[in-house]
Amino acid sequence: MVEHPGDFAAIILIGGKARRFGGRAKSELVVGGATILERMLSGCEAATARVVVGTRPAGSEPLPEGVLQLLEDPAGSGPAWSVRAGLAQVPEGNERVAILGGDLPFLTSKALQLLQDRADAAGPTYGSVFCDNAGRRQWLCGLWPIDLVRRNAAEIEPGDPARLLFTGIDVETIAWEDASPPPWFDCDTPEDLEQARTWVADLK
Repeated sequence: MVEHPGDFAAIILIGGKARRFGGRAKSELVVGGATILERMLSGCEAATARVVVGTRPAGSEPLPEGVLQLLEDPAGSGPAWSVRAGLAQVPEGNERVAILGGDLPFLTSKALQLLQDRADAAGPTYGSVFCDNAGRRQWLCGLWPIDLVRRNAAEIEPGDPARLLFTGIDVETIAWEDASPPPWFDCDTPEDLEQARTWVADLK
């Protein structure tokens, strides 16, 4: 049983058309013998609540006990609106919320702990996000003060960009310096998926 390192919830966004994969949901792609969603839920096991927002294909394996799945209304309204729907299902008492794209096969408990450590060290009004090798902030791979995100989410409309969720929130940016694959790495293309599978094979 994983102990909770702190009061944070996790929202995983699995919506999107995934046109580069012929419409197949990226969260259901298999890396290292498990779907990306399965890997992410395992990485988020320490969260006090895990909420998956979006549609899963018919015939998908059941989610682990305690994981909630829902669909934003109207469907297809973008990541910010999906986060708003997910926040409505997060119980009170959580100080922070991890907001995560659903195609991150290397999102681990170690990565989440690093996000939490950096945000906690900076202060309760700070969020923390990973940046890629080019220094770009990966907004859907971060941990945020939940009250401030709720405040911003109350003002958004369907179709608004995700970055509006983080308006006015101070941010700690983190570069992944571990030898393991970076948690911000997303499987956005077939080439990305092949790279993820190669990394997993090399780790064996």
